[in-house]
Amino acid sequence: MYKKILVAIDDSETSRSALREAMHIAKTSNAKLFITHVSDETALNMHNHVFAHMADADNNAVSTLTHAGQELLVEAMKSATGIDAEAILLHATNRRISETIIEKAKEPVEVDLIIIGRHGRRGLATLILGSVAEQIAKIATASVLLVRKH
Repeated sequence: MYKKILVAIDDSETSRSALREAMHIAKTSNAKLFITHVSDETALNMHNHVFAHMADADNNAVSTLTHAGQELLVEAMKSATGIDAEAILLHATNRRISETIIEKAKEPVEVDLIIIGRHGRRGLATLILGSVAEQIAKIATASVLLVRKH
């Protein structure tokens, strides 16, 4: 069965469903669980670098993103009692969130399963770029479980 599982979380209901599913699979498989969150700093480089300029001024924006991600992981770890779990905060600075997660899943972690919430949103942005979950499903070398809100 699975020995190493990576779950990617954000602050959404589907993400909480994915975390619950990951904890259940990790517990029943006696697997190590890597709970990850990606601090998406790429958003700071949008809109003609307006946000990047503000972030450079006193580094508050990056610090705020990092702190929020750490808090999210602390809360997730509290719910992972009885599971061999490790929290990992990742930073997407010059690449997609999906690529950041896949890189961590390959090395040094080498997971068997990646679990992520599937938001189920539609629209032009999803049509053109695809969701993070869909991108992960396309490029991952490990098995991927997409979890809907339940």
